Amino acid sequence: MRYGDILVYLPLPHVPNLVEASVMVAKAFDAHLTGLSSLPVTAMLRDAVQNPFIRLEEAGDVEQAIESEADQGKAAKHAFAKVAKREGVSHAFEMGEGDASDLLLYASRLQDLIILGQSLESSDLLHGPVVQVVLSGRPALVVPRDCSALLPLTHAVIAWNGSAQSAAAVRQALPLLAKASRVSVLNGRPRDSHPASWRLPPLDIAAYLDRHGVAAELVPLDVGDDEAGTAILTFAEGGKADLLVMGAFGRSRFKEWVLGGATRHMLERMTTPVFMAH
Repeated sequence: MRYGDILVYLPLPHVPNLVEASVMVAKAFDAHLTGLSSLPVTAMLRDAVQNPFIRLEEAGDVEQAIESEADQGKAAKHAFAKVAKREGVSHAFEMGEGDASDLLLYASRLQDLIILGQSLESSDLLHGPVVQVVLSGRPALVVPRDCSALLPLTHAVIAWNGSAQSAAAVRQALPLLAKASRVSVLNGRPRDSHPASWRLPPLDIAAYLDRHGVAAELVPLDVGDDEAGTAILTFAEGGKADLLVMGAFGRSRFKEWVLGGATRHMLERMTTPVFMAH
């Protein structure tokens, strides 16, 4: 089990820990790593220059802003290539002009794994790149602000409630889970409701993981949705987990996303790398 193509989003100015973390993951899977940075200011100013209804008084300021952002992009490319070459990782770097979320969703269409940094602003939890990718269905690995090493994995924790989202997260995280020395499954309350007349086959998460070469221990987690985020984080921190796998919940509101409670709690307070899927 492996990821063949990995994409890492590097906001500008670039975050060194994201470069180090993503390169080490790509090296572990012998994957091709693509770094992506966006130039939103450049895109906005180019649109403004072409709009006859907008008058820009200082053309020199526009050029300076575009050059400044381009310099940041070049610095990110240089730092990324330096680490990738040092570790012998196949790599490429792309800079796009436009909204970061839109660029990232487009670029991730032919990627097996997307690595992003933790959101820095509260507004990112509505329309930022992390939320857009996490709730798009792409497999996303979100890295805490101060984390620079994602491997080796000593203890992976799965937040499991039998939902389609948590099942998707487990399936897509299998290559990472296979590298963990220990895997714990927090067995929470089922999220889905079905007619009483239905007879559903069991969802045996432990057996599924075992058939994919992942031995796991089941740990009951009997808390409601409002307490789930805190309980999951508490267990992960107490067990010194270095990876958390969970489904992401949210619903669309035009171009924004309204996150589920546990998902938002995790993205705001995470101290452990989190693998999410919607």
